[in-house]
Amino acid sequence: GYVVIEDREFLRLSSAIMSRDQPKTLTSSQKQALEAIQTLKGGESVLLHGVTGSGKTEVYLQAIAPVLAAGKSALVLVPEIGLTPQLTDRFVARFGDRVYVYHSALSEGERYDTWRQMLTGTPQVIIGTRSAIFAPLPHLGMIILDEEHDSSFKQTQLLPTYHARTVAKWRSQLNHCPVILGSATPSLETWLESQANPRLYLSLPDRIQNRPLPRVEIVDMRRELQRGNRSLFSQSLRSSLDTLRDKGEQAILFVSRRGHSTFVSCRSCGYVLECPHCDVSLSYHHTEPGAQELLRCHYCNYGRIHPKQCPECGSPYLKFFGTGTQRVTQELTKEFPDLRCLRFDSDTTRNKNAPRELLKLFTDGEFDVLVGTQMLTKGLDIERVTLVGIMAADGLLYHSDYRASERAFQTLTQVAGRAGRGEREGKVIIQTYTPEHPVIRAVQTHDYEGFVETELMQRESLNYPPYGSLVLIRFSGLDGEAVQKSAENVAEECVNNLGSDWDILGPAPATIMRVANRYRWQILLKLSGEKADIGDLFRPLKSLVLPKVSMAIDVDPLTIE
Repeated sequence: GYVVIEDREFLRLSSAIMSRDQPKTLTSSQKQALEAIQTLKGGESVLLHGVTGSGKTEVYLQAIAPVLAAGKSALVLVPEIGLTPQLTDRFVARFGDRVYVYHSALSEGERYDTWRQMLTGTPQVIIGTRSAIFAPLPHLGMIILDEEHDSSFKQTQLLPTYHARTVAKWRSQLNHCPVILGSATPSLETWLESQANPRLYLSLPDRIQNRPLPRVEIVDMRRELQRGNRSLFSQSLRSSLDTLRDKGEQAILFVSRRGHSTFVSCRSCGYVLECPHCDVSLSYHHTEPGAQELLRCHYCNYGRIHPKQCPECGSPYLKFFGTGTQRVTQELTKEFPDLRCLRFDSDTTRNKNAPRELLKLFTDGEFDVLVGTQMLTKGLDIERVTLVGIMAADGLLYHSDYRASERAFQTLTQVAGRAGRGEREGKVIIQTYTPEHPVIRAVQTHDYEGFVETELMQRESLNYPPYGSLVLIRFSGLDGEAVQKSAENVAEECVNNLGSDWDILGPAPATIMRVANRYRWQILLKLSGEKADIGDLFRPLKSLVLPKVSMAIDVDPLTIE
């Protein structure tokens, strides 16, 4: 009887232990927002529009508390779970072991155990990415989408394509619970919908403790070049970085691309080294001093050693063009040897816990400058960060996409909002060759409503969402001729059968016609007015697609490439 053998269940769930957090005293705007949320009816969705640093997370926490007390659960969706460890930590500190995380980076066993834990029906908070919208919570009392504008909420790679925001609204109707959509830069669809019913629009116009929004300085890189400055860093950014460590402050440098250089070209004949499987140039990635130079494709991950001579003419004069996170980090270390630099992009955060570990090092003051891509725009709240440098804003502005301006404004505003979230005032330096661009001007003045008004006028005149509907039909396959023929067949059928309300654009090759040896064509359909029920409309089209060619239908696509 001294030894007993028994079965005991051990769940593979997160066991992070941290000090408990207590509810904060709310500002008047936060109190009004919380009171409005508590009076919401089931199935209603509300926009919580708060500037960066206005305390949206605290509103979420205090809105969830009575839901748990009532024996119900809450679902919190975030763009990318690995990039928001601070948000997760705050929820765990407030609600303890009732918080569970669900996302694709978990092992199969961890996902399985979390899934089973949801089925118990006990009050809990599930934090996850877009797929968590399907979490089997029996007593769902609230759904929250943090950074609801983020494109990560749209499923595009696998079928069916869906937007987590749309599914959240459907699920709120089924579960009779409210939806909170939070963002400093709401999507135009959410903004327009909220303006139709002022009761469902909640504003947090000021930062906590009335801290000022960061001052935004625009640097014209054309003038820097005229003055003989060929460095990646403008004189203004250089001066700010020089005094950074003396002040005991930290900085974030935003670069729109990872890697070292965007492409490699021969200076003798102009030949550009391209991926053999995709219609894109290879990017140069620096590994370490003395190691072999590596070229990599950012679409299919093909890699090769950087040649010593041009494959076309044999010239040894190959030059790296463009700027990525690696190059900025190298130049930063070279020009500011006293600054300790840390790179934060998808190359350095491949491991499961890498984002949390790197951010902890930076938050603890082990590094002075954090260099990264759009991953930096999501969920970072670091008090000592007073300077944000945006290295090349133009890389975000000029894309062949009707949402390019909206995405650029959102990204620049979000990354600018990382500065000055503590006691010290923040400063943002935007380096650009087009300082007169309307998006740049709107970011400088923190004028979201002015930007939205202009953008909505353009969308309405062109019948683009949120005023019209788009349907993107994508075709892909290994046989380029078969893909083209399938697209032509479907386009002809659309011309013959769709009504006059539809505009048919295409068929045409995708912006990047070949990716991973698969050829891509597409048709874009525009519908004015109300959204159409496309199920019965497009089901017969599949018979027109040739064998070994795949067809995907994406309603209201976020990107058209």
